Amino acid sequence: MTISRFSAVTHTRLIEHAGLDALCADYDGFLLDLWGVLMDGAEVFPGARAWLQRRANEGRPVWFLSNASRSVAEMADTLARLGVPHALYSGITTSGQLAIDAFNHEPDFQRGGIYIAGVGDSLDTWPAEIRARFTTDIHSAALILGVGSFPQNELDARFAPLRQALDKPFLCANPDRVVVSAGKTVFGAGRLAEAFAEEGGQVHWFGKPDPAPFRIVQRQLQARGAQRILFVGDSLVTDVPGALAARIDTLWLAATGIHRQALGVPFNGALDEEKVQALLDGYPVRPHFAAPGLV
Repeated sequence: MTISRFSAVTHTRLIEHAGLDALCADYDGFLLDLWGVLMDGAEVFPGARAWLQRRANEGRPVWFLSNASRSVAEMADTLARLGVPHALYSGITTSGQLAIDAFNHEPDFQRGGIYIAGVGDSLDTWPAEIRARFTTDIHSAALILGVGSFPQNELDARFAPLRQALDKPFLCANPDRVVVSAGKTVFGAGRLAEAFAEEGGQVHWFGKPDPAPFRIVQRQLQARGAQRILFVGDSLVTDVPGALAARIDTLWLAATGIHRQALGVPFNGALDEEKVQALLDGYPVRPHFAAPGLV
């Protein structure tokens, strides 16, 4: 039994590993987050690739929607290196690519220097004409670009120069506040953008939880024949609210992503319904379904 995407979610239904394929059988297209769902940036999670292979064998399209500040081309190369070939998915949308498109097409963002806030080691495949505008001098920059992730103890040092530039637009190409990367919990550029906004600065967000990217990908999946689409994500801050705002059925993975420690469960371990419901009570919206992880 599925739950209508057009009704408010008042109780999240828990799905055990053994029931995951039965749930997926009710859908003919899938929209997946990457970090915390398929991988942690260093390796693909056990079982996740097999899940993708089954969907490919069934001919049901999968599209990735990630808050990574990488271009689509670089994200595809990263997946290939980790053992996820393009044959297992239909396409990718990244926050980085959405920001690239804004730089290319929005007149307000096409001029002036760009100061990088965060870690810009994923920008090598950004267009050369954008990279030529990067500057290390925040005072001469016209724009601030938030990208990447960084250790939590670096937050104050990374935010300090931004406090002197609150009059400049901040373009956030990674809205994640927290990310699990290579097994470690780190801050995403969204944490810098959040602090910037709290100080009175103007932030332009690219990616989740804005429902617009979800709708873009939804149309891509519909063009490939998918009518009932399931979103799979791990964040109750960016993933679940964005999918629900786009009126897409939502599966939250609780034991492979950023909320696993709060639940006190082992990686991809069985969920305790009471703990899950208690955690969800602390958030303004609830997913339709919750499962430990992909298998």
